[in-house]
Amino acid sequence: MIPILTTVILSAVSVLSFIVILATYKGQGKYNNGMLFAVTLPPHAMDNEKIKDVQVKFGKRLKRIILWMAAAFIPVVLLYDANGYQVLYFFVWIFSFYAAVFSWFRQAFRMTLALKRENDWFVGAKRVIQSDLRAAYLKNQRSAPLWLFAIPLAMTVGLVLWSVNEPTLLGVSIGSSVFTLVSLLPALGMRKMKAKVYSSNSEVNVGLNQARRRYISYLWFMMATLENVLFLLIGLFIMSDSDTAVGIWLTIILSLGVVPAALVLYVYRKIAHLEQETLELDGKPIYTDDDEYWSNGLTYHNPDDKAIFVPKRVGIGETVNTGTLAGKWIAWGPVPLVVAIVIGVSFLLINSEINPPVLTVTPEHNIEIDYPMYSFDFNVTDIEQISLVDKVPSGVKTNGEGTDKIARGHFKLKELGKARMYIFKSPPYIQIKLKDSYVFYNEKDPEQTKRVFEQLQELYKLN
Repeated sequence: MIPILTTVILSAVSVLSFIVILATYKGQGKYNNGMLFAVTLPPHAMDNEKIKDVQVKFGKRLKRIILWMAAAFIPVVLLYDANGYQVLYFFVWIFSFYAAVFSWFRQAFRMTLALKRENDWFVGAKRVIQSDLRAAYLKNQRSAPLWLFAIPLAMTVGLVLWSVNEPTLLGVSIGSSVFTLVSLLPALGMRKMKAKVYSSNSEVNVGLNQARRRYISYLWFMMATLENVLFLLIGLFIMSDSDTAVGIWLTIILSLGVVPAALVLYVYRKIAHLEQETLELDGKPIYTDDDEYWSNGLTYHNPDDKAIFVPKRVGIGETVNTGTLAGKWIAWGPVPLVVAIVIGVSFLLINSEINPPVLTVTPEHNIEIDYPMYSFDFNVTDIEQISLVDKVPSGVKTNGEGTDKIARGHFKLKELGKARMYIFKSPPYIQIKLKDSYVFYNEKDPEQTKRVFEQLQELYKLN
């Protein structure tokens, strides 16, 4: 079940990636809200033949990229039985996908910007500073109060304390802690978010900016709370003894995992609807022209702007101003960590597939099982019972690897409880009963497994 589940999850992520790409970039090829490919243009510029040519080329290129990447995803499915290579290939695939789309979007952005400068299509005045926006910076009372984040923080602390007594939940508590922190930082940054010029009417500007801050700050609070609930459910699933409830648990967890994405879409659509409705009533929009600060249509770099967060030109949400010191840390600080995690996890997964577990007995009668990430040792005197069996009870993985060929790491087995597995799924298996858990071990060669069993059985009888 595990390799199929992994493949299903990776396939779901790939489908979501396609949806995000289509929703984010396909609309950039159409003139919308005074922009084309994140470049501000006057309406009459859309009649230019060269602009139309850029639009057509972008649409064709985007379709080709999606078709090629769909074909390139096939090895992910074919590698379902080799999790290490599958995950590594998926990382490469998704990075290549986003890089290819970004590369062509950047080219379309630069071509459009060049045409804009060539034809002098500037919209409004450059670097306009509106003094009436000061009111928006001073009125943040309607944003989510920071004390609300005590709720997800308390949930995180609870999960951390739980993991102290249950080491298998360490990953859950770390994930909860990281996500709560990541949610708190944008909530703090909202107070310095770049104000947006909507109209010559100062009251409209103040109201819309306040509304944007309010909606987004509460969004991050709800995201932090929901994700902590999700991590709690994952922890309960790991600790569950019921095999029959696995499908129900996974359905609940996956369903709840979709809620944050739906919430993000709802909030930003609500903001967009509010902006459109308000501006239609006001009828006096102001188009700012600061294309020179958007080097590729996606990243914003303006050292003269002290705002850390600014509204995106492509997609929904905010992006950071890399012209500020805080913006540089937010944008580039996580990159080395992400690279290290991807490389490290991929190396460990592949290494675990190449190097099977090795059992050795030391002169002190310690039994050592050497295996990446899940090494284990115990003394012969700790053994309460040892036997050679042809079947391993069914169960669920709590922290380890499981495919239709191997099972390695921490498991919870039906009728037996906690167990450490170091097996190829071909009998016989050495079953060792310790005080509070079981150990299952075998070699790929059944005859070698029998020889190891005889060696351990002799030691057990001597003690």
